[in-house]
Amino acid sequence: MTRFVPLALATLLAIAPRIAWADAGFLHASPGLTVATPCKASASCAFSWTLASRMGHILRFMEARYGPRDRSWTLLGVEFTSRDAPQVWYPTYDNIGESIIVQLTRNAATDETRALFQLSHEVVHLLSPAGPGAKASVLEEGLATYASLEYLDAVGKGVSPNYIASSRYQAAYRTVARLASRPDFESGIRTLRTTRGGLSNLSPTDLQRVWPGLTAREATVLTRNF
Repeated sequence: MTRFVPLALATLLAIAPRIAWADAGFLHASPGLTVATPCKASASCAFSWTLASRMGHILRFMEARYGPRDRSWTLLGVEFTSRDAPQVWYPTYDNIGESIIVQLTRNAATDETRALFQLSHEVVHLLSPAGPGAKASVLEEGLATYASLEYLDAVGKGVSPNYIASSRYQAAYRTVARLASRPDFESGIRTLRTTRGGLSNLSPTDLQRVWPGLTAREATVLTRNF
C-alpha cells in the first residue's frame, strides 16, 4: 500500500498535462442550450428545451409559413464548430449522403439569443436543401435572415435588424423585407419551393410569375448568387 500511493500519484501527475491540454480545446456550452432537465411535476413539459428541441419548434414555425421541408433528407441535429460562421453540413457515410447537421459558431454556445438567431437562419436552409457546394441566392439568404428575426420576436427575444452583423446579410434582409410586405409573399415562397424545388437557381421570370408586378430589377437582384 505504501508503494502504491506514490506510484499512483506519479502516474496521475504524468498524465495531468495531457488531460489539461485536451480540455483546453473542449467547448463549454451553456447548460440551458445542451442539457435537458426534467420539468417540475406541475409543469406541462417533460424536459427543458435544448437546441435539439428548439430546432423542432423552429421547423414547425418555418413550415407553417413556407411549406413542409423536403423529408428525403435526414436531420441529424445541432453541433458547434470552430468556423466563424454557422452553416449546414452534409456528412457522407459509406459514400452515401442525404444527411444534414446544423453547425453553430463557438460564440453562440454561451449566448442563447445568438444561438437561436443562427439556428433559425439555418433551419430555413433545411426546408429545401441544395446539397454540398451549392450556391444560395439573395432570396434564400435574405429569407433566412428575415425569418430568423421573425422567430426571435415570436419567442420574446426580439432584436432589431442592427443585430445582423454582416453588411451582405443586411442588404439581403432589406431586399426580402420589402418583398415580405406583399400579401402573397409566403404563398409565393411555397409555390417556388413546390414548382422549382427551392429558392436558389431561379430566373427573374420565375419570381415575376409568383409575384406579379415585381420589377425586372428587383427579380434580378433576388435571384443573384449570394
